[in-house]
Amino acid sequence: MVLTGTPEPSIRERPEDFLVEELTRFEPSGDGGHIAMWIQRRGLDHRNMVRRVARGFGVPQSAVGWAGMKDRQAVTLQWITVKAKEDRSSSLDSEDLRVVHSARHARGLRLGQLTGNRFIIRIRNLDPTAAPRIFRKLNTLANTGLPNRFMSQRFGYRGANHVLGGCLLQKDWSGLLRCWLGTDGPPWPEAEERRRVHFERGELDEAAAAWPPSWQAERRALERLAQGATPEAVVLDVRRAVSRIWTDAWQSAIFNDVLDHRVANGTISQISEGDISWSHERFLGEVDAAGPVDVPTGPLWGRRMRRASGVVDEAEVEALHRCGQSVGLLEERGMPRGNRRPLLVPVGAPRCESGFDDHGAYVEVGFELAKGCYATAVIDELMGSAAT
Repeated sequence: MVLTGTPEPSIRERPEDFLVEELTRFEPSGDGGHIAMWIQRRGLDHRNMVRRVARGFGVPQSAVGWAGMKDRQAVTLQWITVKAKEDRSSSLDSEDLRVVHSARHARGLRLGQLTGNRFIIRIRNLDPTAAPRIFRKLNTLANTGLPNRFMSQRFGYRGANHVLGGCLLQKDWSGLLRCWLGTDGPPWPEAEERRRVHFERGELDEAAAAWPPSWQAERRALERLAQGATPEAVVLDVRRAVSRIWTDAWQSAIFNDVLDHRVANGTISQISEGDISWSHERFLGEVDAAGPVDVPTGPLWGRRMRRASGVVDEAEVEALHRCGQSVGLLEERGMPRGNRRPLLVPVGAPRCESGFDDHGAYVEVGFELAKGCYATAVIDELMGSAAT
């Protein structure tokens, strides 16, 4: 039940409303060429955290290792490592970054080297009496599993990343630039209107100057175009870290399409003939969780993706075609490698309570998810429950 006359329910009014703790078996050995740090971040995004840590230790950013990227508008706890001779962790402490513990370790952390994350989230602008209904829904998710949807964070602030990824894979260089820098594609913030109109008019120097200095990829692309570089050369010059975001989002959009169709036809929890299954046995064994063990998977299309068979494969190919791509295109060199992703994931350690603090009423939920899963997907499911 939403409180009448109040804003819509929200989960990010302040960082303390969204707590994330990394779940991992990682433990520093106490010896080696890396400094392992258990850090707390508050309202600090991943990229700036890495930049600050590297600067504090006097090393390149490539010397910083992490297992997972965490939300910016949150308070998060996670392990990171730095390859460095001297432990300068004490110099990092500030209002938005604190080193809780540090010790030496033999190797740097790698992306994905974690079990999952524990979340504690306060939902504001919500009648506290909704807590029992929300808890029932949360327990249902714990028993049946959460649809493992990619959420809006994956698709960028405009929701355009998958469009850019599709243009990149189809080698539509001009179309990519018109969406990225011009006025094609999904809507953009009003503050970007002038810079995008400059691009459409061919006023490239003016467009570059209108992008803030922190938007380095956009400024560099416009500067290269102004110098006479072709659209193809400009796009291929984009850093791999940026273009990978685009192609990852393209894969994610097709996965969501497949997931939505299976939710609609009631087959998301069924391992049908032709499906490729995924086991959550390891995650369930490491956390306080029940839920589904073996579940079907969906496609993250790429040249080395293991394909399903029969009608399952046909449906996944149809999703690929709906986004304007073909299987043959993905077999070309330079295409994403591809993978598969579980359609359902367990929700561990569910809990719910309500209360009041200095900022008003709230409903607080807690749960654990495997790596790569979105807490906002849980909140979306719960808000459907709260609104009824």
